[in-house]
Amino acid sequence: MSDQILTKILDELKSMNTRLGSLESGQSELHQITTAIRDRQEETDAKLEALAMDVNKIHGSTVRIEQKMDETLSDIRGDVRFLNHRIADLELEVDKLKNR
Repeated sequence: MSDQILTKILDELKSMNTRLGSLESGQSELHQITTAIRDRQEETDAKLEALAMDVNKIHGSTVRIEQKMDETLSDIRGDVRFLNHRIADLELEVDKLKNR
């Protein structure tokens, strides 16, 4: 009877050992998956940071372009005003010459 009990205990230990091996294998697989996810997250973070830097660069360029366009538009408006006054002066002179 004692040998039968020992055999049952030994069989149960073997079964537990097999299940424990399966658990360890699953745990190892989960660890590999977690590591892969973490690595990809780091890559994604780096890409996101690079995109943020690109967006900031583009924003800065856009602001500079807008400022330059505002300056150019202001210069053009000034030139147009000057030309309008000059044309008006010339028209007055032409009228004076016609009326002589």
